[in-house]
Amino acid sequence: MRPVAVIMIVVVLSGLVGCGDKSQRLPEAGFQVEFPSHNVASEMLTGKTVAADITVKNISPVTWPSKPDNKDRYAVNLSYHWLTRKGEKVVLDGLRTPLPRDLKPGESVNLKAAIQAPAKPGRYILEVTLVQEGEAWFPDKNGAKLALPVNVAPGSEVAVDSAADTARSAKTAKSQRPTADATNASLKKNAAGQTPAKPAQAAGAAGGSGPWSVQLGSYAEKKVAANLAKKLMDKGYDAYVTTATVKGRELHRVRVGHLQQRAEAEKLRETLRTAEKLERGVVSR
Repeated sequence: MRPVAVIMIVVVLSGLVGCGDKSQRLPEAGFQVEFPSHNVASEMLTGKTVAADITVKNISPVTWPSKPDNKDRYAVNLSYHWLTRKGEKVVLDGLRTPLPRDLKPGESVNLKAAIQAPAKPGRYILEVTLVQEGEAWFPDKNGAKLALPVNVAPGSEVAVDSAADTARSAKTAKSQRPTADATNASLKKNAAGQTPAKPAQAAGAAGGSGPWSVQLGSYAEKKVAANLAKKLMDKGYDAYVTTATVKGRELHRVRVGHLQQRAEAEKLRETLRTAEKLERGVVSR
């Protein structure tokens, strides 16, 4: 084969490899966003996860990627911060709500966001905005945000409470009846001296060593993270808390699973969403 032909083949193959990953870092102009409408509760209960309807519009000149690259970077997600009325950050890294598709310039999308209230009652400011994972929060690049006053009253720590989710609860319970029946059958076998089967919803059980997991939240208060992890552990999930320092402050992240494949983690995320009402977990490596 002639040297020129070899060079051409190498160039073509390099181009194909480069086209395989569409997610990339946004330019400075790519962080411009509008929030045309929203429906976020002004009253919440401590630790409770609520659903909120938020419309997001891309007013930048570039397309926002909805999927991460092969290193889990650059996907654009909706998220939030919790601040005191004095501006002190209480929760730095809220639950994520992914875009359903890549969002082109000028396009809008209506999102059903999952928002978890702080662990302590009080009067807060909820800052809702977008984040490009591994790159920057949109306000750090002069993008917009919603700043909403919310009164948080004492209540349960982890639950879902919204008009939309209440209307959906009957359908969810019906779809999960086989799982409940299987769990009850296993308990009866255990009473008879037999080894019970693990509940179907306890995917990602303890004992794995893989790199993939589902991150459910990131909290400034370790107790909140520990309580959520314990509730999941009691149900048979491989739940745990990891601690990281971000800008000089400790964050406690609740994760579930040590899975070998990303597909397994995606399945676990769906299980946590439907069976445990933990909306919009994020697959993490």
